[in-house]
Amino acid sequence: MSAGGGDVLSPEVYLDGPPWERLAWLRANAPVYDHRLDDPLLVDRCWVISRHEDVRAVSRDPATFSSASGIHLRRTATHHFRPNMINMDDPDHQRVRKLVSGGFTPRVVRAFERHYADLAAGVVDRALAGGGPFDGVRDVAAELPLLAICEVLGAPEEDRFRIFGWSNTLLSSEDPDYAPTPEAFEAAVMAMVGYAGELAERRRREPGDDLVSALLGPTGELPLTDAEFEGLVLLLLAAGNETTRNAIAHGLWAFAEHPDQWAVLRSDLDATLDTAVEEMIRWASPVNYMSRTATQDLELHGQLIHKGDKVALLYASANRDTDYLPDADVFRIDRDPKSLRRHLSFGFGIHACVGSAMGRMELRTAVRTLFSRLPDLELDPDRAPKWLDAFFARGFESLPVRFTPTSPT
Repeated sequence: MSAGGGDVLSPEVYLDGPPWERLAWLRANAPVYDHRLDDPLLVDRCWVISRHEDVRAVSRDPATFSSASGIHLRRTATHHFRPNMINMDDPDHQRVRKLVSGGFTPRVVRAFERHYADLAAGVVDRALAGGGPFDGVRDVAAELPLLAICEVLGAPEEDRFRIFGWSNTLLSSEDPDYAPTPEAFEAAVMAMVGYAGELAERRRREPGDDLVSALLGPTGELPLTDAEFEGLVLLLLAAGNETTRNAIAHGLWAFAEHPDQWAVLRSDLDATLDTAVEEMIRWASPVNYMSRTATQDLELHGQLIHKGDKVALLYASANRDTDYLPDADVFRIDRDPKSLRRHLSFGFGIHACVGSAMGRMELRTAVRTLFSRLPDLELDPDRAPKWLDAFFARGFESLPVRFTPTSPT
């Protein structure tokens, strides 16, 4: 392994945040990087793709780079594996995505936005009630997407605490500092599988305006296999709330460290909010990577990728690529919207995030709500942020924030 690139996947290199210097070196010198993995649960090696252009190119070529073998770097799928959209190829992917996409249309998102604003106001007011520092992750960023995903699936709000625990267990499975025992991981998976069945039964008895009710339809029969439905619920409960949680937390962190950008937002909230949300999403890159599997031998930037090789698409690196955005390592909310929208935080191609409109709405509402109550915010100098990072999802476990409160408007 080249000394210039080094390890860019092991959790320990993310203890204080992503290894930006190593990633920049890879983009400049080894854009297709032969990365060895010293972990018995993972594949021996993978090819790391770090440039924006290359991540886009691989993402739009699912025939050559398949998702069907999984998006992680684990050696084999285990018996608790459940198929879902992000680990399927077409035509199965297209069939399931078409069924699910109706729950995330712009019309559905607009209808939910007003109610979500009330939920966000309640969450933020509870976080600020003490008048002192609050934890940006536990008190705000974790709560808001959990409430949203409960609404989408028709789950009771009080179940969000169980969902939070399950999703953390699933998404930390490759991080030795946070990973549960194999037994705890298996228990979390099976608990979520059982919960999927509970949701379906509840919505057969009491249909509502939610995705599960829409899938069941008037007959009460699911248009998916049991395993596909369970995989869908696991995907939405875990990744669906974790990614937005990461984006909100990273947005708070970025604004706290760049008060000049908070001032730009304050100068004209309505004119700058949408672009600010896109910059938060780009800056956060809530998912560090997803992998694909080569379906044939091919050459990319002089490297021979063999059929069956794993290829890791590093979204975080791609979003900081200065060939894509000249000052990509700067947090700036007044960017040109057209160039900014080419970020890869929602993926690209057929596997672009089906819930991206919902995610944008959640961030827009969170920022507007926080903005109305926090004229100033900063990281608490007495408590350092605590990173939570693994191969797949990247974020904070804790983000202590201080503020100067105002009266709600």
